[in-house]
Amino acid sequence: MTAAGLVALLLAAADPKAQLELLQGRRAAEEAAARALSRREVSVLDTLEHAQRAALQAEMEARRVESERDQADERLRRAREEEARSAARLKRLQDELRPRLAARARMGRAGELRILAASPSFAELVRRRYLLQRILEHDGAITRDAVAARDTRARARETREEEARRLTALSAEAAERRAEARRRVEQRRAVLVNLRGQKALHEKAALEVAGQERRLAEFIAALPPPRKGDVGLRGFGALKGHLPRPAQGTVEVPFGRVVHPRFKTVTVQNGVELGAPSGAEVRAVAPGRVVHAGWFRGYGNLVIVDHGEGFHTLVGHLASMTTAMGEEVGLGTLLGTVGDTGSLRGPSLYFEVREHGRPVDPAAWLAPRAGDTLQR
Repeated sequence: MTAAGLVALLLAAADPKAQLELLQGRRAAEEAAARALSRREVSVLDTLEHAQRAALQAEMEARRVESERDQADERLRRAREEEARSAARLKRLQDELRPRLAARARMGRAGELRILAASPSFAELVRRRYLLQRILEHDGAITRDAVAARDTRARARETREEEARRLTALSAEAAERRAEARRRVEQRRAVLVNLRGQKALHEKAALEVAGQERRLAEFIAALPPPRKGDVGLRGFGALKGHLPRPAQGTVEVPFGRVVHPRFKTVTVQNGVELGAPSGAEVRAVAPGRVVHAGWFRGYGNLVIVDHGEGFHTLVGHLASMTTAMGEEVGLGTLLGTVGDTGSLRGPSLYFEVREHGRPVDPAAWLAPRAGDTLQR
């Protein structure tokens, strides 16, 4: 069991139901992975890619629903505030109107006539009639405001109840999406466990990766040449031995022939694997133009930068990409973040340097750093 899995179990131990759901989800994921790999004709990379894409899609859906839930929560907060303001305003108007209406009720219509009849002169009669009219208009305005406040409170209450129902539904949907994302991640983990534990699967995956490397070479060879006037597409060759790292980390898997420590199989690395934490920033090592930013089978999210003079750099296994094809980038421009898309070994950054389509050892181009695993 991985350290993450052990931590999850320890956290769930206090809640038997949560622990049961965690174990059931893990078992279901492992069974699905076993079924997917039970037929030898099924591509290991396709199985991994399907699980990876499904996990990414589920994660995106979870984030979308959570964003909608946050918006519903904010609308619910505003509806509650509006209801409270309307209720306070209604109470204030009722408190003001209640004694005035009580006084008018006691006075009655005859009382108004007595006030007018007691006028000592015609001018006083007009003045008293005017004042009574103003009082009536004022009381009418208060009454209308009170009715409006009551209606506003009712609408705010309806909105609040509707948003509360929506919030409950979105919270349930977000939890379901998160659970689905966890199931997909567990399924991919189970596939990797099978891959790392079975020599036949490991060898098959190695053959598929070699095939994808050939396809990548063909893809790069077919890329259009730099356009005239592209900025920063000169002088890349002079940077040999001085390139900054695309991400903070040491070289853990070197360029060239690599022997698997358990199965003793030999694979050829056209680039290096940098040990970098998931989510770490990945930046351009030199100015250039992005000629590819998207998914490439076996490499996950892959960004290729054309630096001119026949030089390209590639960064793969990205969790996210923050650039697009055709964009001109400078030294240090953010290209994306470290992830494990298309990776067979977990979170890391794949980095290649190609000269006229031919992969060259990136260690000769990167500024050296203590702790790197380099080819001798």
